[in-house]
Amino acid sequence: MDDRDIDVLWETAAREFVVDDGAVDGILADRQGTRVACGAGATVLTSGGFEYNKDLRLNFLEGPGVEGWSFYGTSANTGTGIEMAMEIGAGLSKVSKAASRMIAAIPAREHGLKIGLRTPVVGRPNTIVVDNFGERYAAERTITKDPSRYLFYKEGVRFDVEELLYPRMPSWLVFDETLRKRRSVVSLRGTDYQGIEWGEENEHAIENGWILRAPTIEDLAREISDHPENRELMDADALLETFSKYNRCCEVGKTDPFGSEPENMAPLRSPPYYALPLYPGGPNTKGGILANGDREALNTEREPIPNLYTAGEISSAFKFVYQGGNLVECIAFGRIAGENAAKRALSVSRR
Repeated sequence: MDDRDIDVLWETAAREFVVDDGAVDGILADRQGTRVACGAGATVLTSGGFEYNKDLRLNFLEGPGVEGWSFYGTSANTGTGIEMAMEIGAGLSKVSKAASRMIAAIPAREHGLKIGLRTPVVGRPNTIVVDNFGERYAAERTITKDPSRYLFYKEGVRFDVEELLYPRMPSWLVFDETLRKRRSVVSLRGTDYQGIEWGEENEHAIENGWILRAPTIEDLAREISDHPENRELMDADALLETFSKYNRCCEVGKTDPFGSEPENMAPLRSPPYYALPLYPGGPNTKGGILANGDREALNTEREPIPNLYTAGEISSAFKFVYQGGNLVECIAFGRIAGENAAKRALSVSRR
């Protein structure tokens, strides 16, 4: 870029496409309070997902898409690119897809939405995950291992058609003092950019009330029941029975009925006990703009929108996995989009 004297416009937010006779001729953007126009023979739309767009989440994510989800990807992913493309007639593809599992979230918000945090201790010794009634529903390790972790949100959003509620939104990470002192239950790397103080031993999270604490299991059940998002569903007897069954499996060193392996299990016996709500969520959404193999953005009739290309999680080719940090999307489909856009721009300039 330096060799070719290409300008990079930092702090410049795209707002709408400039369209002439159905073809994209560039964009209008806001640059430090000033509206600017950028003309182009071809444009590549690669502005990320809609993790922090309340309306898009409400329309496309399964279950309670606003309060029932959280994401730890950048809060700059507001879905603006998707909205811009829709305004000029772009089609949509698998917009409800997300690379998601069950993660922690805190009441602090960006764009009015909960901030999600990576929760790598899920499925590790001295922890269990229960639903709103106090019962386990899966081998916890499937929530954090590959490839199941990017599909596990499907378990979290399951709807009970008889009781007419979402029993696992939120779920609850329950752990004991042994784990609390051993490590942070969330990834502190993931909290840096948000300026969140959590604590190496979770002390700030407990002080802030993000983690519930109680001297006994029965008392912990009452703390969970009083949490507004539990809706008084927690059953103390059910939670106590869940503890007993899990601890017995740990004592005999056998795989439990849900398939948890003994090496990932250890009993919860050291009070006080703790609980942290977990929500479907993860790094990012995956669906969005409809595109073909040449990475041309398509309209609702599946016809190319002239001069518009797209790549990345805004128009993921995979939809349901994370591809190692989106690198495959960048290396493969970003390159295809760039090469075809460059050819298109060259042909437009020669007319």
